[in-house]
Amino acid sequence: MLVRSVFRGAAVVAVGTAALIGAAGQASAEVVPGTYTSTTSSSGIVLLERQGQVQGQELVLIGRYPIHPTPTGGYVDFFPGHRVFMNSDGHGGYSGPAFLGGVVIGEFTLTPYR
Repeated sequence: MLVRSVFRGAAVVAVGTAALIGAAGQASAEVVPGTYTSTTSSSGIVLLERQGQVQGQELVLIGRYPIHPTPTGGYVDFFPGHRVFMNSDGHGGYSGPAFLGGVVIGEFTLTPYR
């Protein structure tokens, strides 16, 4: 029994350490500052399209929303339960799912404004 307890304790410490190191070492990308066209759509229908900006680590549309970095770009919480992801499309823009209450309700895109 003592051997099992020691082994379990060592395993818990190892997993906790790995989680801490992994979280600290996780790469993150940033959404590049600039002017974009922001589009929110659902089932192929554009619900909202407007010009916006990324300034530092904030998305500026109707208000200022902090961008939380992810390995592929970032996400924004417009209000509790409404989160949109911005994953790099490899062409200077970003797109990702839009969630409401944990359910995908559409897509959010940022297209560089030219």
